[in-house]
Amino acid sequence: MATTSRKIFIDSSALIAFIDRGTTDHLKASKAIEDLASIGYRLYTSSQVITDTYVLLLRNSGNAVALEFLQTMLQSGIEILFPQKADLITAHRILRVNRDEQIPLTEAINATLMQRKGITQILTLSNWNKLFGTNVSNLVIN
Repeated sequence: MATTSRKIFIDSSALIAFIDRGTTDHLKASKAIEDLASIGYRLYTSSQVITDTYVLLLRNSGNAVALEFLQTMLQSGIEILFPQKADLITAHRILRVNRDEQIPLTEAINATLMQRKGITQILTLSNWNKLFGTNVSNLVIN
C-alpha cells in the first residue's frame, strides 16, 4: 500500500509571507511552515524560487534583509532543487500544450522539478495550475 508523500515544495509567495511580518498572510505562512517541520515533512524549493524571493526582498526590504534570507536558506534544511536541460525541455512542452492558460515559465519548471522528486503538494499563496496532478497544501487554504 502506498503511503502519502511527506514532501512539500515551498514557493516564493509562502517564503515572502513567512519573512515579511507586515504581510496579511505572515501568521498563516509561519504556522504552515512550522507545522510542516514539526510533523516531519521534507521541505523543498527551487533555485528560481530563491532567486525570485531574493530579488523581491532586495527591492522591497533592502540588501541586509535579502542577504540574511539567502544565508538562512543556505543553512536551512530546505532542499534546493536545480533545473537541468531536460527539465527545461519538459517545461517547454508544458507551456506549448497549455499555451492558452498563460502559465509562467517558473511555474512550469517548478512543477517539473516537483514531478522529478515525487512531490505532490506545494505551499503557496498564489494561484497554482495543478500541473502533473500537484495540489496546493490545505495548510494555507484553511
